[in-house]
Amino acid sequence: MIRRQKTLPFAGLCVLAACSSDDGGEDIERLRTPTEVVSQNGELRTTFTVSDATVQVAGRSFRTIAYNNTFMPPLLRVKPGDTIYLNLNNQTGEPTNEHYHGLNVSPRVNPDATVSDNILIQAEPGTQVNYKIEIPPWHRPGLYWYHAHLHGLAEHQVMGGLSGGLIVEGLLDPFPQLAGIEERVLLLKDVQITAQGTLPDDIDPGGDTHRTINGQTLPTIELREHELQLWRFANIGADMYYRLVFDGHTFYELARDGNPHTRLVEMKEILLPPGARSEVFVRGGAPGEYELRTLDVDTGPVGDDYKAAKLASVVVSPSSGRAELPLPEELPAMEDLRTLPLARRRTITFDENTNNNTFFVDSGAGPLQFDPNRVDSTIPVGTIEEWTVNNATAEFHVFHIHQTDFQVIEINGKPQEFVGYQDSINVPFQATDSDPPGSVKLLIDFRNPDIVGKFVYHCHILEHEDGGMMAIAEVVNPAGAELDDLGTVFGRRDLRKSPIPFDRNLLTNTLSAFQAGTMCKTQPPARNSGTPRTKATTSFTVERIGTQTAPPKGRRGN
Repeated sequence: MIRRQKTLPFAGLCVLAACSSDDGGEDIERLRTPTEVVSQNGELRTTFTVSDATVQVAGRSFRTIAYNNTFMPPLLRVKPGDTIYLNLNNQTGEPTNEHYHGLNVSPRVNPDATVSDNILIQAEPGTQVNYKIEIPPWHRPGLYWYHAHLHGLAEHQVMGGLSGGLIVEGLLDPFPQLAGIEERVLLLKDVQITAQGTLPDDIDPGGDTHRTINGQTLPTIELREHELQLWRFANIGADMYYRLVFDGHTFYELARDGNPHTRLVEMKEILLPPGARSEVFVRGGAPGEYELRTLDVDTGPVGDDYKAAKLASVVVSPSSGRAELPLPEELPAMEDLRTLPLARRRTITFDENTNNNTFFVDSGAGPLQFDPNRVDSTIPVGTIEEWTVNNATAEFHVFHIHQTDFQVIEINGKPQEFVGYQDSINVPFQATDSDPPGSVKLLIDFRNPDIVGKFVYHCHILEHEDGGMMAIAEVVNPAGAELDDLGTVFGRRDLRKSPIPFDRNLLTNTLSAFQAGTMCKTQPPARNSGTPRTKATTSFTVERIGTQTAPPKGRRGN
């Protein structure tokens, strides 16, 4: 078992009381784990009310949109096989929705009209959407997160506070010798606050910002000499990159994006683009005070420059005299997707027009902006595909796909060692027009029958996603094939033995649910400061957003 930090009672975000240091010196604010909601008897049940709220961030009052009046909402803890029942009650003047980032779960509407991880559904002002997320019993344990994912408002709502952590338990189960190890959850979240105490209407991703860990500014982390701890980092912000360093110490990465590695990866710094997670072991060095910092990140000639900053102090106290826990030497094996047959190769290209800050995905039909009514890639379930993701722009982009994970096999043509899977990858930029595009080559696993349906792939820099850099994938049952005949194997487990059988009528049910209450839109959703207080009802809507033209050849501005 993991020894967790104590958490605060669930309440509106407040300024945490300072804690006196043991030596009577300057008061410190110790790092605290967010309030937790933990599953019981196979179910996690909670309600998030989205409302206009005044919260405290970095010692300032901040008027924003929030879950349950908090800037740092609850950390959800579940186990493989659990079901999340989350009611999203929207009491703001703008639509919103919820995405369960990284979970390998259904993207559909459920037969009982609850919603699984479907970002094409939105909760209109004054309405409620009831989410039911069935986590498969074979699901990989690790750190995930949830956040608003409404196209056109994602950057604004996530930076405003609509994001939080989610843990699927069991990461350390293969290592009983580590029972009782201290766990630190570190949710990295930044926010820009105007002089008026609000979020800017037009967010500049590279502008001045307040960086927080679990909603705290410059907290203190405690560690003993020689002590081994598990630190679980998640970048749950809108646009920010992090290059994490812990002065005088080394990170030993155990998992990436909720996917355990095949071996520990030793690193001096961790690059965390938006949406990424890293779970690492750290061991306390000599007694003293150190810094957890992020280094400078320059995202390219037309990108943003994120300055170095201190994130936390780390106080290492003398050893307790307890026996030193060893790092795991052998990690469970994972399936190398290179050993499996490929069904198809695709090329996906990220492009942009810096003259008007619009963004595009070329999935084979030319550069297009997001259209929720167009399927850009159709994929038969039960297959492995090779995707080459090109970046034809002069700034970083972050490729992320919903519902599944991938194996990185090349970056800019250089083969990559297999150490595990991930769901997000930084795509290098194209330095000049005469250089080849930046490129990553991925093997994407579409064998899981739970993911039949429509979902998205996109750049996880939310400014870019809102600007059009998103596309729809549809995983379909092959024509004439029965799912039971596919012999589907996912993560070395036969899904036909799952206690939750696949329902072949789900796609029909999904279509019926849409038709029962669809409200079509011709414009992107607009922000509205009004806060209706109407009785909540269930609402399913699909937005329709007009597309824009592809970028001109001279796409880069001066």
